Amino acid sequence: MKATVHPVDGVPGPQDNSWVDAVLTALGAEAIPAGALIARPLGVGPGAVVAFWTDDAPVAGCTAGPVTVGPGVPYEIASHQAGTSAGPARYLQLTTFGGRGDEWCAAFDRSGQERVWPAVKDVPGLVGVLVGAAPGARVAVTLADSVEALEAGAAAILSTELLPWEDPAHLTGPEQLAILRLVHADVPAGATR
Repeated sequence: MKATVHPVDGVPGPQDNSWVDAVLTALGAEAIPAGALIARPLGVGPGAVVAFWTDDAPVAGCTAGPVTVGPGVPYEIASHQAGTSAGPARYLQLTTFGGRGDEWCAAFDRSGQERVWPAVKDVPGLVGVLVGAAPGARVAVTLADSVEALEAGAAAILSTELLPWEDPAHLTGPEQLAILRLVHADVPAGATR
């Protein structure tokens, strides 16, 4: 399964979610996505779309009603872990890492499985985490039922001890971290590995 992550500019105020259907229609103009996560900013700024694809992922941007969906960054879904909460997910955290080398990516993947996931898997309110992989880049898509659950997950990760093999040089922070309000969630079963 593949995913593309797109910024969404021009999102209207919180009382207006009519643009969501326009985004879903626009995503399906080139190829039908297997599912999508659509989120609006908590304040001002861009929203985001994570679109899931069974074939090659279209990355072009588009206009969708009052919003502009920017070009997407393609990823291969490397892992999908279910949290303890059945949901529904109401918040989406996007954490993106780019411009990294193979060694960093390998360390990120291993740390995620051996230290990070065990630290957060039982956090109340965590619905799930998907990790996307691309050459030199990773994205963590975290779904939760509250902002507090996302904060508790971050606290759990930061309180862990490094594993003996972990090199602090490989623990550089993300290029971007955004917490957004989820307004549409459809994660296909094929995103689970």
